[in-house]
Amino acid sequence: MPEETHTTDTPDITALQKERDDYLAGWKRAQADYANLQKETEKARQDYAKYASEDCLIRLLPAIDQFLVALRFQPALEGITDADTRRKFETWVTGLQAVSSLWQQAAKEMGLEQITSTGPLDPSQHDAVSEEVSDTVPAGEIIRVAEAGWKLNGKLLRPSKVIVSKQH
Repeated sequence: MPEETHTTDTPDITALQKERDDYLAGWKRAQADYANLQKETEKARQDYAKYASEDCLIRLLPAIDQFLVALRFQPALEGITDADTRRKFETWVTGLQAVSSLWQQAAKEMGLEQITSTGPLDPSQHDAVSEEVSDTVPAGEIIRVAEAGWKLNGKLLRPSKVIVSKQH
């Protein structure tokens, strides 16, 4: 009796190895995609936390502006001769300076910084609201600030409104 050859329904070992390698590669891609998603999610969370206070700060800027104006127009105490009145004004001025110091510290901790507005006009940070002739400031440079500009963690919140020198 001739020997029977058994046919098996088992796939070829090479085909199985290829299928295994395909599944392994897919699993590794899924792991890499998940790790990238975690990194992107963490970065988005950090960005959100970094700028979460932006809306609140934009609403507070007018109050900060008015406080800075009040400090600029601090009265001279030399003309006050009454000792009691002078002491009250000195205490008041000391209190304003203390509040200013607290504002500056809180702003620094939150990443809020005032834009430097000296020298040449920088359209990326300054809005020229007016021009004036000046004998001392070269044309195109900032004469004075009408309203302070602010950045939050390097991002422009509000440009400085400035008066720029123009030629005669």
